[in-house]
Amino acid sequence: MVAAVRERVGPKIKLMVDLHTQYSVPEATLLGRGLEALDVMWLESPTVPEDIPGQAALSAALDMSVAIGEWTRTRFELREVFERRACDITMPDIARTGLTEGKRIASLADTYNIPVTPHIGGGGILSIAATIQFSAAIPNFLIMEHSPGAYEMKGQITSRKPIVQDGAFVLDDTPGIGVTIDPEALEAYVIT
Repeated sequence: MVAAVRERVGPKIKLMVDLHTQYSVPEATLLGRGLEALDVMWLESPTVPEDIPGQAALSAALDMSVAIGEWTRTRFELREVFERRACDITMPDIARTGLTEGKRIASLADTYNIPVTPHIGGGGILSIAATIQFSAAIPNFLIMEHSPGAYEMKGQITSRKPIVQDGAFVLDDTPGIGVTIDPEALEAYVIT
């Protein structure tokens, strides 16, 4: 599948592959080596997050980046990961960590020269907006996962949300995180 996508989009588009923790270290290593030949930017969540020694071995075995962190909540969970170089990129999910702990994770990652690519999971428009602000506030930001379709769907309850322009979110000087909830639009989702 990745070979077909690479052929279709060409060499200028960056591809990332998420394994959703479903592979063993040997399986992820074998797959990763094949994906390296397709110029895949990273292998995301290849193994279970608790297997830090396995993730370190995988990260050392591959030339491509290994990205992890969406399943963790605190800097304490990630400290050993960073110390053992068990990832090349960390992906805190601000809906899970909160802004304060996300910032602490980013600061700790920066200590180890590890870039941050915030993960956006099932959180709503407020977590997306908070992640945008978080991304702008950290020195080691790389890129932010973003699904335009999900963003539009989740933004249906707003009268104002961050604008996407040329593939990037535009930050302005509006107070707060850049979202205004529309009470009338929200009423469509009330369960009585």
